[in-house]
Amino acid sequence: MFSKSAKRNLKLIIKWTAIALFVVVFFYLHFYHGKKARDTFSVFAGGLGMFVFGMNLMSSSLQRIAGNRLKTIVSTLTRSPLAGMITGLGVTALIQSSSATTVMTVGFVNAGIMSLKQAIGIILGANIGTTVTAQLIAFKLTDLAWPALAIGSGMIMFSKSRKNRSWGEALLGFALLFLGMKFMGDTLKAYREHEAFKTVFVILSQNRILGVIAGLLVTLIVQSSSATVGLTMSLIGTGAFGDDAFLALKAAIPIILGDNIGTCITAMLASIGTSRNARRAALVHSLFNTFGTLLILPALDMYTNFIMTTANDQMRQVANAHTFFNIANGLIFLPLSGLLERIAMLIIPRTEDEQVAVTNLDKRLLATPPIAIAQAEQQLISTIAIVNKKFTKICELLQNQDADLDEVAATSSAIETLHKQRDQINRELNKFLVSLAQKDLSEELTRQVTRLLYLNKDMEIVSSQLEKLVSIFLDQAEENMKLSDEAREELHLCLSKTAEVFQHLTGKLSVNEREAEEIRQNIYGQTLVDQAARTNQLDRIKSGEHNPIQGIAFLDSLRSMGSILSSMQQICDHLQNKF
Repeated sequence: MFSKSAKRNLKLIIKWTAIALFVVVFFYLHFYHGKKARDTFSVFAGGLGMFVFGMNLMSSSLQRIAGNRLKTIVSTLTRSPLAGMITGLGVTALIQSSSATTVMTVGFVNAGIMSLKQAIGIILGANIGTTVTAQLIAFKLTDLAWPALAIGSGMIMFSKSRKNRSWGEALLGFALLFLGMKFMGDTLKAYREHEAFKTVFVILSQNRILGVIAGLLVTLIVQSSSATVGLTMSLIGTGAFGDDAFLALKAAIPIILGDNIGTCITAMLASIGTSRNARRAALVHSLFNTFGTLLILPALDMYTNFIMTTANDQMRQVANAHTFFNIANGLIFLPLSGLLERIAMLIIPRTEDEQVAVTNLDKRLLATPPIAIAQAEQQLISTIAIVNKKFTKICELLQNQDADLDEVAATSSAIETLHKQRDQINRELNKFLVSLAQKDLSEELTRQVTRLLYLNKDMEIVSSQLEKLVSIFLDQAEENMKLSDEAREELHLCLSKTAEVFQHLTGKLSVNEREAEEIRQNIYGQTLVDQAARTNQLDRIKSGEHNPIQGIAFLDSLRSMGSILSSMQQICDHLQNKF
């Protein structure tokens, strides 16, 4: 998988490719077709830039206005694929950016807050929601652009409220979007009779695959599916696709289909450096857009005829083609979300340690403290799973009375692997929680962050003591020393009971007063059992029944368990929010 630096480099390559393309065309037109052709192209390129910038400005402003509530909605209203699709549709229609919704979704999957199946529903809905932009453009609201520009500029310059300035930026983006469309349309009229221009669109109408590729490439360059749809609508609106309405629409639809595939690059880029499940979510986005395109291309003539019945205006027809395709695609693949999930799992298979491996903490979610805390809790749950696995492996070793050096060494190696996983989570989680604590948090959120910091430290102590316990057993095995059967059984009993108390304690990340008191009684009871085992061992040493050196190893093991029980007492306090 690409590194994050490769992700940045790829974005730079796309940007510089677009700039180089503009420069080459600019000078080609200047030297071979004169000043008029050059200036016309410059106005078109400026209009396209204005359109893309306006759309991005409007989208980012609407996202700021929606704020934390938007992310909370996305992360909570996704219990089923259908609910996820409706949520993705509504959120994308609100913020006018399917890319923002899919990137947010990839982040949630990466954080472990959302499952892959939930993410599929949201991405399906986002594809439908993004068609609202094309429908808005088809209303041809250019006359409202100048008043919106004036009002938006005034709000930005004179409003003291950040929210009002964001509304001003949204209006400014709206104005630039339609003004960009106007400039693109006016300049394209000059090219509609040009033979080379006509030839290009005749080829596109005759070869649907080339149309898909053209839409994909344009979307990759301008990094906006809505920009490609807007450009296509400008072209068909100025007659660039020819006078035959059927052939014009037939040439435009494959470009729209390619645009749907090209827009997936944003989610793919966002998934670089994330967990395997997050990469699967981004892959699913590409899969169903590609599958949908492959389904519609053989029936392109039939689909074109259907779209022509939905409106008389050609720009509206293109917008409808975009909308109906994504709705149909969503309805087809929603029942097949399980199949998409399996295909993604097949392409990016599950690794053996994926269930407990660290998932990347997504710093983008620090801007939303409640979700960031939920993300941190998921990481803490991962550490608990690792510690429980350690308990299980050590108990299995103690239960095996005939364990030799190789078996002890194998257990030690497995524990070391688990320890490295937990240690990685520990480092990343501490950094994440410290960054979160530096935010302007409410008193309640501050208490939650502090509690997680304490819990993570306590888990570190428990994990380290289990590591120490195995190292004692390994030292004994290397010295060819074994505990007596009675001592081994006592040690196994103490550790297995401690593991049971730990599982009971960490079954959930909060306990009430009654539960806390019950757990404290269990911890106290286990402490008495350990003390009795310690007394029994000392008696065995005094009576000569046990080698003193082996006896010391036994006592060291009990000391580690005592430290674990002490940390469990602290964990109980923190789970009860006692600091």
